[in-house]
Amino acid sequence: MIQFHSFKFRLTVGYAFMMTVFLAGFAFLMYAELSRTLYKDVERSMYGEAQSIEDGIGASFRERKDPTFSAPPKIERGTLAFPAEFQAEVTQAVRDWEKKQRRVTRSLFLVRILGLDRSMIGSNLGGWERDILFPDYERDSILMEKGASFQTIHFQKNPIRLYYHVARFQGRPFFIIQIAKPLSEIEKTLTRLGLIIAVIIPLGVALACLAGWFLAKRFLSPVDQMIQQARKITAAYLRSRLPRTHTQDELDRLAETLNEMIDRLEASTRAVQEFSSNVSHEFKTPLTIIRGEIDLALRRARSQEDLQRTLEVISEEVDGLIRLVDDLMFLVRNDAKQLSLQKKKLMLTPTVEQVLRLYQERAHQAGIELVLESHAEAEVFGDEIYLKRLFANLLDNAIKFTKSNGKVIVRVEVPGRDKVVVKVEDTGIGIDPVTLGNLGTRFCRADQARSKDGAGLGVSIVRAICDAHQGSLRFESALGKGTRVFVELPLKLL
Repeated sequence: MIQFHSFKFRLTVGYAFMMTVFLAGFAFLMYAELSRTLYKDVERSMYGEAQSIEDGIGASFRERKDPTFSAPPKIERGTLAFPAEFQAEVTQAVRDWEKKQRRVTRSLFLVRILGLDRSMIGSNLGGWERDILFPDYERDSILMEKGASFQTIHFQKNPIRLYYHVARFQGRPFFIIQIAKPLSEIEKTLTRLGLIIAVIIPLGVALACLAGWFLAKRFLSPVDQMIQQARKITAAYLRSRLPRTHTQDELDRLAETLNEMIDRLEASTRAVQEFSSNVSHEFKTPLTIIRGEIDLALRRARSQEDLQRTLEVISEEVDGLIRLVDDLMFLVRNDAKQLSLQKKKLMLTPTVEQVLRLYQERAHQAGIELVLESHAEAEVFGDEIYLKRLFANLLDNAIKFTKSNGKVIVRVEVPGRDKVVVKVEDTGIGIDPVTLGNLGTRFCRADQARSKDGAGLGVSIVRAICDAHQGSLRFESALGKGTRVFVELPLKLL
């Protein structure tokens, strides 16, 4: 069943329309050019015959020695007088010309030669044809003005092409040559051509439609297969892929591109599912603690000191939840490209130094030496709050995973003219190679880090801030030997 709204049908109709326009245009131009050529050939042949008749009669004048014919006929009473001998010779010349034409070209021209006084000089027509075929030449203004003209008449419903030619002798009008040529054969030829065109164009368009439908159905069959397969793909089932022809044509590349898109959607869906599971887990632990403390407080009467400790535990867990929500909101805004950075020129070393002062007391209590080494001043263009958060996360992790009597060193270096490098190096527990490869994945934490506070979002936040400042982040670590973090920022940001 033909679906009139389908792409195959519209493609076939468009193809048929273009074929119709092309064939009709080609047929029209061919018909017009053939018609023009045939009529022009008739006119050229009529003109050539008139010239040959004129040249033949003129030659007969020049060959005569009789002084009577050494000049044009005399004007008597306003008309030209032609001797009887001259008229006989003209008639004979026309007959000789007609015999030659019949013998050589097998074509028939009707010829009549008139004097300027409308007297008959010679003709190859008989009787009544002489007066019926040729209208009065005096009515032809073009003939009287230019000495030659063409026109078409209809005699007994047959078209006839006429040519009038004024023959001159010594620069003066001498007589009129009238030539006629029936156009019935040309008209029949053009009519047959028109009938052939009227049959060929619809037949050609019909065949083109069948061929177009067959080709469209054949070449668009992969699209139907992709449609059927695509209907099976849902958010719950993204493992299926669109079929490919592996011909590297447009449809195959389309299927390849859509499969790549489905791969990304599957990866995104899997990431969302993992993210939701991790978020649920991270929320579940503090909420369970809060619920347990509340149930314990409500179960029996407790002292003021016990209630105080319960509220402190609940407050600490709520603070952790708030930090987790803030981190998640930051990452969501970063994914949506909605981070609002208030960038300005600032000196990087004082900014890092301010962050270090915030962690000096914590490092001192943990028995960790915190050192800042800055060998050059570096001015960057960035958001001071977000940069402080970046370095705070790095210092927090470094102190968190460094044992007592350890050391954390922050170095600010300018290795080139276009960037500044901030290195955060600790002597902590280090990171195993597997975790190091997945570092930056949200909620990713090494086994030795699960006993520590945090949800595994710190590195993701640091990387997002680096990206927002057109910087880069790199880690080097070994188990039991500590970790080094390299933050590269451009010195000039436009």
